[in-house]
Amino acid sequence: MSQGDLSRENLLVQRYQLQEVIGQGAMGIVYRAEDTVSKRQNVAVKILSKALDDMKMIKRFQKEATISALLSERSDNIVKVTDYGVDERKVPFYVMEYLNGENLDDFIEVHEINLSKFLDFATQICRAMETAHNGIFFQGEICPVIHRDLKPSNVFVIEDITGKPIIKVLDFGIAKLIKDDKGETEAFMGTPRYCSPEQIQGQDLDNRSDIYSLGMLMYFLLAKKYPWELEINSIAAWYKAHTELNPNPFSPDLQIPPEIEKLILKCLEKSPNNRHQSIGEIIQILDSIDRKINHESNTKNINNENLQQTNINQKSALETFLLTAKWPENKPQQKIVFPRIFMFDHKVYPSICTMLESEDIEKRSNNIRYNQFLFQSYPHPMILWLTVLYSPKDGPRWLPCYLDLKTKIGQQMVNILSDSKKYFLLFYGLGNPQKCHDLLSFTIMLKQRTNLKQWASVSNMLNITHNDEAVISRKKLKEDLASLKPKILLEIEKSNTQEIHG
Repeated sequence: MSQGDLSRENLLVQRYQLQEVIGQGAMGIVYRAEDTVSKRQNVAVKILSKALDDMKMIKRFQKEATISALLSERSDNIVKVTDYGVDERKVPFYVMEYLNGENLDDFIEVHEINLSKFLDFATQICRAMETAHNGIFFQGEICPVIHRDLKPSNVFVIEDITGKPIIKVLDFGIAKLIKDDKGETEAFMGTPRYCSPEQIQGQDLDNRSDIYSLGMLMYFLLAKKYPWELEINSIAAWYKAHTELNPNPFSPDLQIPPEIEKLILKCLEKSPNNRHQSIGEIIQILDSIDRKINHESNTKNINNENLQQTNINQKSALETFLLTAKWPENKPQQKIVFPRIFMFDHKVYPSICTMLESEDIEKRSNNIRYNQFLFQSYPHPMILWLTVLYSPKDGPRWLPCYLDLKTKIGQQMVNILSDSKKYFLLFYGLGNPQKCHDLLSFTIMLKQRTNLKQWASVSNMLNITHNDEAVISRKKLKEDLASLKPKILLEIEKSNTQEIHG
């Protein structure tokens, strides 16, 4: 067994229970792990994958942990490093916060990036990079840090409890201290698609190399393609593009404001001297564009306050509306779970409805909430939309709902869920179908919404000839749920949060 190929059962330094591989690169393997000491349920553990006798690699790995830890203390937009050490096999590792989201590469593939979201994402990325370029106190002096591998897959998108996107820059695995390794020549490291001309030519780098990579990233974020249309994907082709070819202007169909296009194209200048000279300069330009688009900042703040108050009022009005909704006449009055779409104030809201004893409903209002979506593509595309309510005293209440992706209601519900940040669970008392007894809201996490979009896309490509095969897929999902129940219960019982997402 190799140094990085550790089993699921391995308990790292008697603390971190490795669960599954979630990433792998040149430097090491990243695991999702459970911190058995801290209350944090999940952490990410990066373990060196190279042989121990490669001391240069070990020192670089140790430097990565140190740089990441020091940087993360100074910026909320850099992934937090919480621990570092050497395991029983003398393999170096470090521990990071577990990011429940997706990298920007995957996000761009299925989610639209409007101008407001672009400005928000770009500004957050810039804040992380400005922190690195401003430097850390390392070995007795302040040393600026160049990332050297800034690209969408090294930028993670998560959401806070309000659903606001938070950017995290990660993987400083080939980051370099500007004052480090003086006079030392090393092989090219980085990603050819996003590296600067001077980087791909093996020249000395400074912060302006990252600015070029930022320009590449911002271009891709808006256009969903690169500044050049290359016939082949090779290092030689990218070398020529970065060093010789002028980037294509944005398509007029994208309606990119000229100030943003000018900003990005200046980042992509071949000569570092012709680019923006600092990330702080770029942040000022982004802020100016943002203020211009939103008119005056005071007006924007007033509008935000009014919008927040409107949202509060709408939330109250929406819940009042849902509580007056009757049990559908075409549904039997028994303990069932089914999907339902509500229209309110010209918006659609996803929900599931269930009928239980009134006493059971009363017990469930403060339960721990769990939700998960499972997909079965063959022989018929179907989703298991699972909601669970749990309390130590009353145990779990399993509320599975099946969405057939070849029916109109299934397709509509999945499309609505994939664009929503929450859904409602409506309770009806047995024998009292006239109005909803109570309701709860459940968060739909970013990764879940991405999965739903991808599954809907897969379903659209499938040509189904026998609808009766839906029974087979539904049966398979029921079997999957039966096998998952013990694991789900264990996850719920060990959690210290009110809402959990599978």
